[in-house]
Amino acid sequence: MKVIKFNYGVPVFSFNNHSKEEKMKHKTFRHLVFVTVVIATFLISPICVNAATTLRLGHIFPITHPVHKATTTMADYIAKQCNGEVEIKVHSGGALGKGTNLAESIHLGTVSMGTAGPGLLSRLEPAWGLVAGEYVFKDMESMFKVLNGPVGDDIKNRLINKRGIRAIGIGYLGQRNITANKPIHKPEDMKGLKIRIPNIPLRKASFLALGAAPTPMAFSEVYLALKQGVVDCQENPLAQIVTAKFYEVQKYLILSGHALNPEILLINEKKFKGLSASSQDALLKGAKVYEDTLLTEFKTMKLALLEKILDSGVIVMRPDIEAFSKAVRDVPYQFEDKWGKGLYDKVVKAQE
Repeated sequence: MKVIKFNYGVPVFSFNNHSKEEKMKHKTFRHLVFVTVVIATFLISPICVNAATTLRLGHIFPITHPVHKATTTMADYIAKQCNGEVEIKVHSGGALGKGTNLAESIHLGTVSMGTAGPGLLSRLEPAWGLVAGEYVFKDMESMFKVLNGPVGDDIKNRLINKRGIRAIGIGYLGQRNITANKPIHKPEDMKGLKIRIPNIPLRKASFLALGAAPTPMAFSEVYLALKQGVVDCQENPLAQIVTAKFYEVQKYLILSGHALNPEILLINEKKFKGLSASSQDALLKGAKVYEDTLLTEFKTMKLALLEKILDSGVIVMRPDIEAFSKAVRDVPYQFEDKWGKGLYDKVVKAQE
C-alpha cells in the first residue's frame, strides 16, 4: 500500500511491502525533490531579505537638476532589487536641510542619506577641502582614479571615523568656471575683483593668490549680489550657472576649469551597518547607478548648457590655464596642518 503525505509543502512518499532496493530509490527521489524545492525557493526570493526599511535622502537641487535624476533613478533601482523592502525617498530643494544643516542631520541619523560637494564636507573633515582645491586634479579621470583608490579610501574613512558618515558614491557635475562682467585672460585680470566663493579656506587662499578679493556668500544670495554689484563675479559648474540664471547678470563665461565638482553620495554609518548584507550590497550597486546616471546626464547636458549661455548673449572665452594653475600650485601646502603633511603630494602622485 502506498501512502502520500506532505511535510512543509514537500511530498513525502512511503511504500510498504517493497524491497530494500526500491526503498533506497524512493529515498533518493525524495531527497532530490526536497533539494529542488529549496533551490527554487532561493532563486525566486528577492536580493534583500530584511524587514521593510525607509531611508530619507536629501539634496539641495531642484527637480530639473541632474542630481535629482540620478538619486531618483538609484532609488528606483534599489526598490526593484529589494522587492520594495528597502525604499529610498528623495527630497529635493533642501527640504531636509541645506549645507551644514543637512550634513549634521546625516551625522545624527535624523536624515539617512544625502549628497554634498567636497567644499561642504571640508567643514566636517578638512581633507575634503583638498578634493575641492584649484587645479589639484589634472582631469575628471584623474579625480576618479584618486578618489576610488587608496588615497581616496583614506579620505573617506576619516569621514566615517570622525563623523559617522559613509561616502558610497562619487558623482560628477563638471568643472567650476568663472562668470564676470569683464574679459579674463590671465591671473592679472583677476586683480581686485570681488568674487563670490563658497566658504572653503583653500578656495579663498587660491583666489587671493590670483590677486582677487574672494567673498564667501550663500549660494541663494549670489544672483542678487551680482545684480546689485555687491560682488563682481562668481564661480560654479555650468549646471548651477544655468539653473541660477547667472547669465542674466554676467557678460562673460571664463572656462577656467579651476576645480572639479564631484557630488558625493552619503549615508549615515549606523543606518548602513543596520542593513542586512544583501541590502548593503544592493545599496552599493545603487550608488554605482547614481554615479553612472549623473555622469551621463552631465555629458548629455553639457553642450545644451553652453548653448543656453551663448544664446543669452554671454561671451564664452578660455583663459591661460597654465598661468592660472601655476599661480595656485603651492597653495595647498599652506593647509597641511589641517589634513596632514604629505596628503597633497600623495594626491598628485596617485594621478601619475
